[in-house]
Order: sequence, then structure tokens, then C-alpha cells
Amino acid sequence: MTELALTPYAENSPEAVLRVITLFILSDGELADAEMDMLDQLGVLETLGVDRERFALVIDAYCDDLIAHAGSARFVALADPDWVDAVLAGITDPQRRRWLAATLLLVARSDGYFADAELGVYRRMLDRWGLDLDELARAE
Repeated sequence: MTELALTPYAENSPEAVLRVITLFILSDGELADAEMDMLDQLGVLETLGVDRERFALVIDAYCDDLIAHAGSARFVALADPDWVDAVLAGITDPQRRRWLAATLLLVARSDGYFADAELGVYRRMLDRWGLDLDELARAE
């Protein structure tokens, strides 16, 4: 694997948030329609002040960054802990972290299946950000 390098986004920016969402929804190797539908239903893009085109650009940049990170490796570790930490580092605001974690919990439930990779990313996010799952579930 090569050195970690991510497309630069301002901390806590809509793009940094979208990158965390992208990390989560792609961590199982699949972009499920139900997850995108849930993002629409929750009004996530509107809340962030972006459109689908901007989200698509963030997804594209994320994939490019991940491929560059993989280098000449024969596989890409979508939930590699160092990679997850690098993506999560872009969100430093405690309120934004709580909102994002609560939102991703709903997204995870949307397709009726919490994949092992999604669960690993979600647990790491809670740990890194010092959040409690029970508290987030009650806040729904």
C-alpha cells in the first residue's frame, strides 16, 4: 500500500461529510439503492447544501483516492483501519459527528442488512469520535 493521501476538503465541510458517508456506504463493496433512497428521505444532501452531482464528484474522488492508496496491491481494503481513520479525521465538530453517526445508523438499517464491513467502520467511527450507540439510538 502507498502513503495515505486524500483529496483535500476543509474540516467539517459538506464534502468531508459526504466522504464519510461514501466510506460507509461503499465499505461493503456495494452502493445499495435503499441506502441512497434513505439519504434522499432524510434530506441529507439538502441539509448539507449540495446536490447529487456534487455527491457524485465526492464519490469519484474517494474512489480515485482509494485506488491510489492501494497502489499495486491486488485488492483494495475498503474498511482498512488506517484508511477509515484518515477519512474520519475530516470531521472534528462534535455536533456534526453526532448528526453523521445518527444518520449513518438509519442508512445502515435501510437495506435491512448491516454488513460486517459497515459494522466495522461504524464501530471504529463511534470509538474514534467517542460516541455511544445507545445514546444515538435513543436520539432517533
